[in-house]
Amino acid sequence: MRLGVHVRIAKGLAAAIGAAERLGCEAIQIFSSNPNSWRIGVIDPSSAEAFRAGVERLDIRPVALHTPYLLNLAWSKDSIWHPSWRSLASALERAETLGADYVVTHIGSHGGAGFDAGAYRVKDAVSRAIDKSPGSAVVLLEGGSVSGNTIGSTIEELSALLKLLEDHRERVSICLDTAHLWAAGYDISSAEGVDRLLSTVEGAMGLSRLRLLHCNDTQKELGSHIDRHWHIGQGRIGIEGFRAFVNHPALKDVGGIVETPEMETGKDVENLEALRALRAASNER
Repeated sequence: MRLGVHVRIAKGLAAAIGAAERLGCEAIQIFSSNPNSWRIGVIDPSSAEAFRAGVERLDIRPVALHTPYLLNLAWSKDSIWHPSWRSLASALERAETLGADYVVTHIGSHGGAGFDAGAYRVKDAVSRAIDKSPGSAVVLLEGGSVSGNTIGSTIEELSALLKLLEDHRERVSICLDTAHLWAAGYDISSAEGVDRLLSTVEGAMGLSRLRLLHCNDTQKELGSHIDRHWHIGQGRIGIEGFRAFVNHPALKDVGGIVETPEMETGKDVENLEALRALRAASNER
């Protein structure tokens, strides 16, 4: 697995590349814009060019953009749904500008309308965004934790969404988050559990549709439906689950992105090193 972290962009794209270099990232994720606002700024062409050059120089791949937290692609009310799909379209356009491979997005909640109604709203939203933003960047629908009326918290629901979007097969896949999987009831604390999960993915949609993994431990109980990220190996998932993920042959070219808290205190370094140590230990056997 190619390992990296979610890199902050508050100080600009050049600073983000600098942070990725200091950390030795093989893959990175950044926000496509302010994560808590609908407002989208303009990317300076020289900054974009420098970002792309830095990515190439450091051989960082994949590069993923994450959409703002405000998006709800499954919502029934247009007042939220319209800005959501437009924000996704904008993120795809920014991905082309920055040479990013993926745009990761939370899917959203159907708000009580039911899975089928929400799923068709997601289909329409993603289709509109892709049609408005020609290019090669792939939308990654991120699996959730089954909180509330969230869409796409199980492998079966994610597979159903991909089937609805079959016309855009080349530009839609999935991202899984280990903390979300645990919250949704998938026991991935052992090599056997990880194998079961990946077998389920293979049977439902094919492992080629899994393009990115968010590597986060959690303090919450299995099946809690609560999304709380924690430090690698210090939570309920534990070391053996992450060892299985980072060394699984089917995930060799998949990006593994750390999204744990307390990044500003250096925890991103510790968590990335923890994953690297698991991968190195396996290679030494």
